[in-house]
Amino acid sequence: MTHQMLFVAEDGRSSTPIELANAFVQRMDILNHPAELMGTLSSLHVVWASVLLVIGLLCILNGYRWHKPVIVVCALFGGLALGRMLSQYLGESQIVIAALGLLCAVIATPLMRYAVAIFGGLTGALIGANVWTAFSSSPDAHVAGAAMGFIAFGLTSFLLFRQVIVMFTSIGGAAMAVLGGISLLLHVPAWETAVRNSLEVNELLVPLLVLVAALSGYVLQQTTLSGESKATPAAST
Repeated sequence: MTHQMLFVAEDGRSSTPIELANAFVQRMDILNHPAELMGTLSSLHVVWASVLLVIGLLCILNGYRWHKPVIVVCALFGGLALGRMLSQYLGESQIVIAALGLLCAVIATPLMRYAVAIFGGLTGALIGANVWTAFSSSPDAHVAGAAMGFIAFGLTSFLLFRQVIVMFTSIGGAAMAVLGGISLLLHVPAWETAVRNSLEVNELLVPLLVLVAALSGYVLQQTTLSGESKATPAAST
């Protein structure tokens, strides 16, 4: 089975963010393979694409302030994606998928610091895998880059909690916003061919767009947090 077949809903219906999450799980360096990524983005329903774009922009602009509900929602979708993967081996069951999603969300609520470490590690894995593929002479070994990124960011979250949250929400929000925006453009018949050709010709274009959006979000959030921390002592005097 080719990678292209892995990233499209099996029954030909419109894909959901769960299928998109499965695409990242099956290939962490998917941002460097736009030709394979187009399969899911073109079949992603326009409503889901709009939701990804809006949530991504909110995370970029003010992710740290809303990091608790963001982590819970990420845990929910992570559990749903995990349940969908397990259902391929245990038999399709929507109840099991939903129950596993709710279980992950419930567990993440009281264990917020550990949940941040996990999602921070996953963010590091995403960065490591795509950087490895972009600059390594052996891109098929991107799992090594993903492993190093996961360990580095996961451990750093216990030392630099706020910075990792800002980075996680900035990068995650950037990925959602960029992919949601690309999916919406692919739904416009007049632009679909031009957008698809532009992204497939330059494999580094999607990672570059995510990088620019993530850096913008990181700077904006850090500036906002620095301003709030300076305003708090001034207000108490």
